[in-house]
Formats: sequence, C-alpha cells, structure tokens
Amino acid sequence: MTSRMKTLLSGVFLLGTLAAPLSALAAPLVERPIVIAHRGASGYLPEHTMEAYRLAVQMGADFIEPDLFLTSDGHLVARHDNNLNATTNGGMVNVSNLTLAEVKALDAKSRGTSGYATPAGSPYYDGTETFKVPTFEEVLDYVYELYTTTGQVVGVYPEVKTISGNAAYNTAIADAMLAALTDTKYGDFFDGHLNNVFLQSFDQSIVQYLNTQTDLPLVFLTSCPATAAAAEAIAAYADGVGISRSAGASNKACVDRAHDAGLLVHVYTLTDNLGQHETVHDWGVDGVFGNHPDVTKSVRDERYPLPVPEPATAVLFGAGLLGLAAVRRRKAA
Repeated sequence: MTSRMKTLLSGVFLLGTLAAPLSALAAPLVERPIVIAHRGASGYLPEHTMEAYRLAVQMGADFIEPDLFLTSDGHLVARHDNNLNATTNGGMVNVSNLTLAEVKALDAKSRGTSGYATPAGSPYYDGTETFKVPTFEEVLDYVYELYTTTGQVVGVYPEVKTISGNAAYNTAIADAMLAALTDTKYGDFFDGHLNNVFLQSFDQSIVQYLNTQTDLPLVFLTSCPATAAAAEAIAAYADGVGISRSAGASNKACVDRAHDAGLLVHVYTLTDNLGQHETVHDWGVDGVFGNHPDVTKSVRDERYPLPVPEPATAVLFGAGLLGLAAVRRRKAA
C-alpha cells in the first residue's frame, strides 16, 4: 500500500483543544478516547449476545466488540473461545467443528469469572433467561438498522480470533469478516468514512495480511512497545496497538512511544473499578475496553467533556463518532 494519512473524522480537529481537560497528565492522539464495550456489556449480561450488545449501546458505548470464529460451514459467529464449554451449554466442543445450526441450538451463558456477569451481581438478568450465540451478520444488521432508523452511529470493533497452527482457517476468518463489512446491503456504512470500524487481532500475521486487503484502521493486540524501534515496526502495518492495562510494560512511557510512532493506544480490559479507568486515562490512551460501558463512559465523559457547540460548528456533532480523530498512518507495506 502507498503511504497515506487518512483522517477518521474530517473537520473536527478544531474541537480537540476544547475537549481536552487541562488536568490531563498525558494527551491522547484523539479529541476524546473512545468507549469500547468489551464483548458487549459483558459485566452485566452474558458476553457476545445480542442482549449484551444492545445494553452496551443503551449505555452509550461508542463501539461494540464481537470476537469472531468460523463455523464448519463457513459462518462467522461471535465467541471469544473456540471451545464452547465456558460460554455455552455445549460442553467441550469447538465452534470450528460445528455447523451454524448446531451453534444456534446451544444456549449462551456468562463465564461468570471476575469482572463478568453473574445473576447475583447484575441488575439486568436473574439467570433464568435464554441467550443465543449471534452471527456477525446479526451484529452488523443491528448496528446498520440502528443507523437507518435513528441516525445513531455505533462502531464495530471485530477481532479475528485464531487457532494456532491453522493459518488457512485464520485467514478465512479475516476474509469472511471483510466480505461481511463490504456486503452491498449495508451500502458504504462500514467503509470507514463514518469512523465506525476498527479491526483487530493478536495474530501479527493476520494484521499484516489485513494491511494488504483493506484501508480500514487496524489494531495489533500486543504488549505496549518497549522501544521506539518496536513502535515504528508496528506502525508499518497497523494504526494502533491494543494493550493490557495490567501488563508490566503498560505505562505512560510506552504509550508515549506508541504515540510518537503515530500509533493509537487502546487498553483492555477494565471493570467497574474506577481506579483502573483513572490510571489508564492518566497515560493518555485513545480508547478503553470496558465490561461495564456505563462506568467506562462516565469516567471518559468526566475527563473529556464535550464542549457546547457554537451554532456555526454544531453541524460537526452529527458527523459520525465525535472524538475519533485518529489517522490512517500505515506506511508502505
């Protein structure tokens, strides 16, 4: 690909100085860090269910995150683990070995570990409800319908999950994901001009492959760059890094290194612990994955309040996801 810089929210840069709080210890590359609902509102409802995604949107998330695996008959479904034991009633079976009909016959459930929904800890369900595993198409249909019926733009942040040693399967997920996003029934809604798509993976080869296939923003899930050279190397094929808040290398210094290389920094995964949020915002991150989108949004909004627009600039507030000003920074592949 040729070198280029692609603005994700043209015309909104002038708002950046208004939106950034004077008390911030470090500055993100964007006007306002984005709120990413990790597996939906997974702290309140079973992860990767339509109910969890809808609740996240109701709570004000900028993006919802579906993790993607392919069924044996070629359909993308939203699951974090290939093995379905932890998040369905299917037992020790793998998504990749089941047809879509077999996956749909299962009931989804919360893994119930720390930070994830439990009936005792959530006001949104009591454990008797039935949840199903959604397809990626269902997720996209929901987001698109929300836009066509209300004008609201909610972003999608799909992750290509991978199976070690099965490169063909992993690439097939990436190809199917891109095909879904470019389906003609959505028009150009997911082509990037509304700043409503990020693509991510822990697999470096997948991110590098996607760099040859799409101009959509790419995020490599990895450790925070330990050196300037490491950050520059990632910037050759990705637009950002997704880092763990709890990893020892994650701190303001490494976020600064990533920013110096032109990389966005998105941090995972935060719970409803306010201290976690304050810490990563002190680093100057550009986005936060949270299991409790209402908490994530509340802290973000307090740290980065929206300015009241003047009449001449009010139109800018309707131009997609305000606060995204990241750029398409990838270098020649």
